[in-house]
Amino acid sequence: MGKKMQTAPLPENEAQRQQALERYDILDTSFEDIYDEIAELAACLCQTPMALISLIDRNRQWFKAAIGLPTPRETPREMAFCAHAILQPNAALIVPDAMLDRRFSDHPLVTGDPHIRFYAGIPLVTSDGYALGTLCTLDTVPRTLTDQQERSLRTLSRQVMSQFELRLLVRYLREANSSKEKFFSIIAHDLRTPFNGILGLSEILQSTALDCTPQEVQELATDICTSAETAYGLLENLLQWAKLETQSVAFAPTEILISTAVDRVTKLLTGAAQQKNLRLQVLSLPAQTIVADANMLHSILQNLIANSIKFTPPGGTITLEVREQGSTIQFHVRDSGVGMSPEQLARLFQIEHSKSTPGTAGEKGSGLGLLLCQQFAQQHGGQIQVASELGKGTEFTVTLPRFPAEPADVPAT
Repeated sequence: MGKKMQTAPLPENEAQRQQALERYDILDTSFEDIYDEIAELAACLCQTPMALISLIDRNRQWFKAAIGLPTPRETPREMAFCAHAILQPNAALIVPDAMLDRRFSDHPLVTGDPHIRFYAGIPLVTSDGYALGTLCTLDTVPRTLTDQQERSLRTLSRQVMSQFELRLLVRYLREANSSKEKFFSIIAHDLRTPFNGILGLSEILQSTALDCTPQEVQELATDICTSAETAYGLLENLLQWAKLETQSVAFAPTEILISTAVDRVTKLLTGAAQQKNLRLQVLSLPAQTIVADANMLHSILQNLIANSIKFTPPGGTITLEVREQGSTIQFHVRDSGVGMSPEQLARLFQIEHSKSTPGTAGEKGSGLGLLLCQQFAQQHGGQIQVASELGKGTEFTVTLPRFPAEPADVPAT
């Protein structure tokens, strides 16, 4: 019976390892000089004709650099020598003669072109211990490495990881800069608008109050109040978002009566709904508790219902429904509003695309409310989902665990 090539088993931490690989966002990028030069130096130091920077993805081996091997950018994972190497993140995999190694003796790259005999791979290991792939050298003749060559290969593998970390840092800095620009854009434009409204209306009231009828004064006062409420809402979202960005927001879960949390929000927003002739209704409210941060839960519900009010034309309906689903509580906010296109849905939770869209009555916003909802839900170990269709309305579903891993031993509020 003929021999069969041995496929490397998956590492025990494969799911976490894959997540670590994906956070670097390097798969399927172009060849880059810095990685080619490291691979060339590895081949030179080890005196081998071939060298690779190889990353082990779910079902493939993908090359960030390939020296001396006219290979495609990827091969099936089961064919990867490097898939064996990552099983021992802290050790080098040295194969002096692949023809004498039962794992590789009938490998198609050993028995056929390019006739690999020698392999030496050093795992590329993250700071938290996950092996992403290898820096490896290969030869067509049996051989081994000197201690100095192996040390040099290890040094170069750390340089590859340094480049990966630098890439990650640059991405984080770009994202942070984007967030900073968004923050100042909101302050400069969106927050200025309602304050300008307050100042302008106040000046009109101040200069014409004696000549105005009580009804005209009441109308001006109402407009001033609306502008002030808009400014306050914008400022509140900005402050909450800034705290999240600086990681200074406290997460303080307590046991909360769901009915109390819902009543608090609906009482706050009933007036706004009535002003637009909208029906705000609550369905299937369980008389149960949830362990959550009261301020965050309030912010989630307030932002979602306020968003529905903003984008629902007069005469429409907004529904808040609360359901118990296993060990979770689901908050459904549905409206009969203008809805969203697939393109809008795809960009909904991306900071670089978040912007204030005027509501059906010209209402302003910061574009941050939904981002806050998503981040607050994630703080609880929950998630937010959205379904929408243009002209047919939108439904947001927030799913939160009813209890955290270690529920707080406090009375219900």
